[in-house]
Amino acid sequence: MKTAAVLMEILSRAGVRYLFGNPGTTELTFLDALPDSTLEYIVALQEATAVSAADGFAQASGTVGLANVHVAPGVANALSALHNASRSRSPVVLTAGQQDSRFLADDPILSGDLVRMTEQFTKWSYELRTAAEAPAILRRALTLALSPPTGPVFLSMPMELMTELTDDAGDPPGEIARASAPDPAAIGRAAATLQAARSPLIIAGDGVARGGAVGELVALAELIGARVQGEPIHRRQSFPGTHPLWRGGLYPSPAGVRKAVEESDAVLIVGANVFTWFLYAPGEPFPRETPVIQLDSDPREIGRSYRVGLGIVADCRAGLAALTAAVAARMSEADRAAARERIERIGRTRAEHVRRARTAADADRDRTPITVPWLMATLGDLLPDDATVVDESASSLGHVLRYLPFRAADSFFASKTGTLGWAMGAALGVQLARPGRKVVATVGDGSVMYSPQALWTAAKYRLPITYVVPNNTSYAILKAGMLGMGLDSAKTGRYPGMDLVDPEIDYLGLAKSLGVRAERVDKPGELRDVLAASLAHDGPALVDVTIDRGFKALG
Repeated sequence: MKTAAVLMEILSRAGVRYLFGNPGTTELTFLDALPDSTLEYIVALQEATAVSAADGFAQASGTVGLANVHVAPGVANALSALHNASRSRSPVVLTAGQQDSRFLADDPILSGDLVRMTEQFTKWSYELRTAAEAPAILRRALTLALSPPTGPVFLSMPMELMTELTDDAGDPPGEIARASAPDPAAIGRAAATLQAARSPLIIAGDGVARGGAVGELVALAELIGARVQGEPIHRRQSFPGTHPLWRGGLYPSPAGVRKAVEESDAVLIVGANVFTWFLYAPGEPFPRETPVIQLDSDPREIGRSYRVGLGIVADCRAGLAALTAAVAARMSEADRAAARERIERIGRTRAEHVRRARTAADADRDRTPITVPWLMATLGDLLPDDATVVDESASSLGHVLRYLPFRAADSFFASKTGTLGWAMGAALGVQLARPGRKVVATVGDGSVMYSPQALWTAAKYRLPITYVVPNNTSYAILKAGMLGMGLDSAKTGRYPGMDLVDPEIDYLGLAKSLGVRAERVDKPGELRDVLAASLAHDGPALVDVTIDRGFKALG
C-alpha cells in the first residue's frame, strides 16, 4: 500500500477515531488515504483550533488526540495550542505536511525546520526520512504520547513520502502495561506520617484526574479526614467539587500556599507541578518543620522547585491505592474517630463558605448590569449533574470555580498556560470525547475572538456545546493586573488597548453567521430562561451576557 494508507491503517487499528485538522497543499498526499479509512475528519478553520480540539479530546478521553496541520505557517499557528498540550501533558500526536524533501535544500515556499519549531513543546519531534520507516515511527509516536509522563509528540511528513509504496501490515502499537508500583518502604514511611497527622492536607494536582485516580484520592482523604485543595493553577477537577473535604484551589503564590500549609501538620502532594506560578513572588511555600510528601509518575517533578521530605515515583492510581491500604492497616479506632470528626468539622466550614457565597450571589439577583456571581450561580443551578465545563473566562474564573458544582469526577478543563483561544476549540474535542454529557464553555468576550472559527466547526458537526460569554467589553484581567502591580497608567485609569469598544463586537451576528444559535442577555430577570433554553438546544448555542464592567486589582 501507499505509505499514507498504511499510516491510516495503523491509526484505525490503534483505536484513533478522529483526525482534527485544517487541510493544506503539503497534506494532500496524506489526506488522500482518509476516505478509505475509518477515521472521521473534523475540519477546523484555523490550525490552533484543530490542535486545541485534539488537546481537549485527549484530556477528556485519556486517549490519543490526533491533529494534522500545514507545513511551517500552519505549525506556527498551532504552537500556542501545542504549548498548552505540553503543559497539560496531553497525549496529542501532531502531524504536519512538509515540502518535498528532494528540494528542501532550495528553501521552497512555506517550508521550515518543523522539528526545531516544535521540539520545545513535545516529548519527541521528528521528520520522516524515508517511507519505509514511517510505520514504525508512527507506532513509536503513539506509544510515546501515551507513556507516563504523557505528552504531545510531533511528526513532520514530507509530502512525496506519502505516495511511495510501503511493505507494512499496518499493525497498531503493541499493548503496554504502564502502571508503576511504588516502593513499599517509601509507602510505609508516608503512611506513618499521615496516620500520625492531626491536620493533614492533600494537594491534588491535575495528574490525579489525568491518571484516573479520583476515586482513590477520595478514599484516602476520607480515611484520614484530610482537607483537599487543588494545586495553585489547577485546570482539571481531581476531587469532587461538592465533597465536604474539598476547599478549592490554592492561591497561586508562595505566600498563599504557605498560609494554607501552616494550618497542617502533614502535606501530601499528588500529581502536581510543585509549583507553577504566573507572576514572580518571593518566599517558600512550605514551612521547614512541616512534613511534605510528593507522589508523581514523573521523577522530574519530585522536588523540582521546592524541597520535599519524601518523594515517591509511581503511577498516581497505584500509589494512592497502596498508600490507602498502608494507612488503613496502621489506624486505630481512635485514629478513625478523629478522622470522622475532622470530616464533620471541615464539612461544616465548607458549608458555611458555600452559604455565604450563595447569599452574596442572591443579593445580586436584580442588579444591572448582571454580576458574574449571579451569572455563575444561575448557570450552576441549571447544569446537569454530569456536565463538563471548559473554561477560559479569565477575570470570571474565580466565580466559575466558586459557583459551578463540578459534581462529577474530572468535569472541569481549562488552559494550563492561559493560552487565549484554547477553550473555543478544546470544547469541540471534549464534546466528541463525551457525547453523552453536556459540555458548557465559559469563555470571556476577549477570548472568543482568538478562535471564533470554532463556532463553525461546532455547527458543522451539530455539537451541543453551550458557549456562555461573560461580556465586559474589555481585557479586564489585564486591567486588574496593571492595577495590582501599581503601574502608573492604571492609577490614572488608563489601560492601553484593553477596551473592546468603538465599535463593540456583535457576538450574536458573529455566531449566527457561523451557524450557531445565539442570544444576548442584559436583564438579570431574563438570564435563567435564556440559559435554560440554550442548554436544552440540540446543537451549539452562544449566550452573550452583558456583565458588570468593574474589576478589582489582582494580588
